[in-house]
Amino acid sequence: DIRNLPGAIDDLAKLMKVQSYAANEAIIKEGDVGDSAFFLIRGAVRVLKSIAGGETFPVALLDAKDHPFFGEAALVASDKRSATIRTDQECMCLILEKSAFDAFCAANPQWALPIVLRIGKVVVERLHKANNDVVLLYNALVNEAKGWSG
Repeated sequence: DIRNLPGAIDDLAKLMKVQSYAANEAIIKEGDVGDSAFFLIRGAVRVLKSIAGGETFPVALLDAKDHPFFGEAALVASDKRSATIRTDQECMCLILEKSAFDAFCAANPQWALPIVLRIGKVVVERLHKANNDVVLLYNALVNEAKGWSG
């Protein structure tokens, strides 16, 4: 029942921890195993991917005004982080740990499915974007190679 949603959100919010981060601080490091999702409530962060030679390449800028979240896949399956999230300025996040999320879902099964479906939708959207980026890079490489041989 939608009328119960505010109570469920309050219950979920009570499980979150507030954490502040200094400018240029890594919140998540690519390759680390994750067990928490982060909700950016103040500041801005960059999403960085590792490239050849150990360097990182920025792939997105997230600003708190857009209410972004990241690391959400860790709520469904603990796995290695796929990117580094580094602060551009002082930031504040709400952190939801997988154990707290699991307990919430067990106590509120009517909200578990909608929340997990939303997480799945975000993960699929990001996967589609990554696939499109790979195709663009491949096409650029093929066109560049044709220039070398012609």
